[in-house]
Amino acid sequence: MNVILMPINSEIIIFTPFFVVLIGFIVFSILKKRKRSAKSIYKLIDDLEKKYIY
Repeated sequence: MNVILMPINSEIIIFTPFFVVLIGFIVFSILKKRKRSAKSIYKLIDDLEKKYIY
C-alpha cells in the first residue's frame, strides 16, 4: 500500500511550494494594484464632495 502512495506524496511535496508561491504572488499583485496613495484618496473625496454636496 505504501509503495502505491509514494509517487503521489512526492508530487505533492514538489508542487505544493510552487502553488503556494503562485497564489501568494497573485494575492500580492491584486493588493498592490488596489493600494491608493493619500493624494489619490484626497482627490477622490474632493470629487465626491463636489458631485454630491455642491
